[in-house]
Formats: sequence, C-alpha cells, structure tokens
Amino acid sequence: ADKEETKQGSLRSVHSDSNVAQSILEESSVVFDNNEDYEIQADETIDEIWRIFKDDNSWLEEAKSRDGFDIVFSKIYPKWGKIFRLTSNIIGSYSDIVEILFERQEDIPKWSPTVNNCKILEVINNDLYITYQVTNEQAQGFISKRDFVNLTIRRSIDDITILAAQACHYSKMPSNNNCVRAENGPTAYIIEKIDETTCKLTWLLNVDLKGWLPQYLINSSLANVQLDLVESLRNYISKTIDIELSCSSSMDTNTA
Repeated sequence: ADKEETKQGSLRSVHSDSNVAQSILEESSVVFDNNEDYEIQADETIDEIWRIFKDDNSWLEEAKSRDGFDIVFSKIYPKWGKIFRLTSNIIGSYSDIVEILFERQEDIPKWSPTVNNCKILEVINNDLYITYQVTNEQAQGFISKRDFVNLTIRRSIDDITILAAQACHYSKMPSNNNCVRAENGPTAYIIEKIDETTCKLTWLLNVDLKGWLPQYLINSSLANVQLDLVESLRNYISKTIDIELSCSSSMDTNTA
C-alpha cells in the first residue's frame, strides 16, 4: 500500500516539466487497470471531436469579445446536446501552448479565473491522463462549483494537435457531497500553427452541468467561460514571454 501511495504521489506531480511524464513511466512499473478500455475511449473521443471540428455547417453565434476577434458559436447535436465552439488566434509558440494546456494543466488554476483546482490523477502514457478538475462558481453564484473526472488525450492529426477531454469512470475519485459532479462530452483544445509566434486555437466545449438550471443561464455562462479563459491564456503567455526575455537579457548582461 505504501508503494502504491508513493507512486500515486509521483504521478500527481506531473506538471512542471515537459519530460516529467516520460521519466515517471520509465521509472515506474505500475500497471493500471482498464488501460485498454481507456485507450478505446480515447480513440472514440478523438474520432468524434475530429468530425465536429470538420463540421462547418449551421453554427450559430452565441457571444463575442469586445474587440470582436474572439467569437463563440454553438450547434446542437442529437447525441450530445449543445456544443460550443470558440476560435481565436493566440500569440505564442506552438510547443508552449500545447505544454501549458496539457503537460502543465495542473498550473491552470494559477492563470484561469474559472478553474479552482486541477490534478493529474494517473498517467496512462505520455499522451493519456486521467484528470480531476474543480471549477469556481459561475453566473454570479447561480451556478455552484462543479467537479469533473476526465480522460485527457493528446493526439496529432495532419500537423494539428488535439488536446481532448471527456468524462470517464474512475473508482478512485467518486463524487462527494461538497461539489456537484458534472460531465464533459467531447471537449477539446485544437491547436494549429500559423507561424513561429502565432497559433489558431479552436475550443470545443460540451458539458452537462447537472442540476436544475435554466438553459439561457448555461448558454451565457459557458460562452463567457470560453471568452474569459482565452483572454487569460493570452495574458499568461505574454507574461511568461516577458519573464523569459528578461531572464535572457540578464544572463547576456552577466556574461558580457
């Protein structure tokens, strides 16, 4: 039992370095239950997200940023209900954006106004995690905090990186009375490189918040969540770049 706790503690630290997940997998002999089931679910999730991503028909505008550059659209799918779609251009390198949103997702609460807590529960492989996330209250408190257990997937198709998430069963993290357990349907950040310093980000969001909530409140809340998060991501990347440039300049000065 002590060995298992030690290994789980190591797995939960996967967030500070792009090579950490690989090193843990190499050092640990843990064999997770139902790996094959998770991998099958991952394939199905990616297939569904790719179909939705390639669907350009009949999306309706839900909201847009004040400058009009970030626009949230939505479309109702019979199987999933309403799916929200945000498209934005982000100043930042392709590799940095992927790392921030996948390998360093435990740091998301540091810069996102929506996410209160984010933990990597298990690393199945370098591109497949089981994660836990808690969101803050929304809509001025009308929507209480929610928690999610997701299968989180990284996959590349045609030079496009998909960072997907969908609800999964995970017996080690049952729901509790302190938080409403919500569920993500097909949800993903889809990242396309425009040039060395700019990427196109498409965010597909499908969520069942559970509870008795008016649909207009859900629509407004989720659209605003997307707009707020993408702006927070921009600010975080900008500050990170400024810090890196400052450190680089300082090192150059000391060397000289």
